[in-house]
Amino acid sequence: MQLTATTPDRQALQEMDAQQKILSLNSSFLELVAQKPFPRYDAGIKKTATTINCLSIMNNAYTDDDLRRCTLSERREILFQLRSLIRQSERVSVSFDEGRQSFLTVLIDVLEDEGCLTFDIGGSEETNRAFLKAERCVFVGVVEGIRIQFSAPQAHKRTINGEQVFAVALPRSLLRLQRREAFRLQLPSTKPYLCRIRRGYPEETALPLYDISVGGIGIQVAEPIAYEPMTILENSWIDLRDSGMLAVTLEVRYVMSTESRTGKTLFHMGCRFLKLSPLNETLIQRFMAHIEAERRALLAP
Repeated sequence: MQLTATTPDRQALQEMDAQQKILSLNSSFLELVAQKPFPRYDAGIKKTATTINCLSIMNNAYTDDDLRRCTLSERREILFQLRSLIRQSERVSVSFDEGRQSFLTVLIDVLEDEGCLTFDIGGSEETNRAFLKAERCVFVGVVEGIRIQFSAPQAHKRTINGEQVFAVALPRSLLRLQRREAFRLQLPSTKPYLCRIRRGYPEETALPLYDISVGGIGIQVAEPIAYEPMTILENSWIDLRDSGMLAVTLEVRYVMSTESRTGKTLFHMGCRFLKLSPLNETLIQRFMAHIEAERRALLAP
């Protein structure tokens, strides 16, 4: 089943296409950044390790289905991701002129009432002048190894608390691309495996697993999901039937809505494992190998 962003309009799809085309350009730019300091913000920002991690993410291949499934279009979800970049003072690259020019910045604030995102001006006046003339730009940042990317229309200058900053309209869509160091296996949907959240409590919930890796799980259902990003789900159990029952603690990383090929709205929640035990990691690896072997056997002539 192919997933698409919820009710995407033409402009949102064009933005996603533009973002995908610029991946290789941003990779080259950030490789240069990894070798140079960022003088204006070195005191308060994570440095080379984050940038190098970003490079390893971008060198992975993403399919069209990956991009569609990872495209956030709900305003609340987009604001959460932008504020995560701001809260962690992450460096962000801004590319424009079809990727031929770039500079580093940090996001300053989300002015929700004005529909505006502010960020620091670059260190080069020449680059700043060219940037203000650009019709569109692409932002790329990384939060805890997750690539955040979005595009915006022409920027303008404004003054906040006596300081000159850049401002753009809030993005209507945003890509949140998960790192691929941990292979993620999509699971059968006909007889789904289950995640039992807060097992044994009155609020216990059994949700079907959409995919799994040694890093976390994905859950996909037809009804809205009540959990918020960053929620810690203790006393959760992964029911892999014959492969075992795993006691885990989960952290909700994102919740988003998607649309199937038939137009049905689905809700997807991504969770990561917190302090997964070596035994459970081994059980998950064996389970994934077993599922893959079964699939190969079914496809064999």
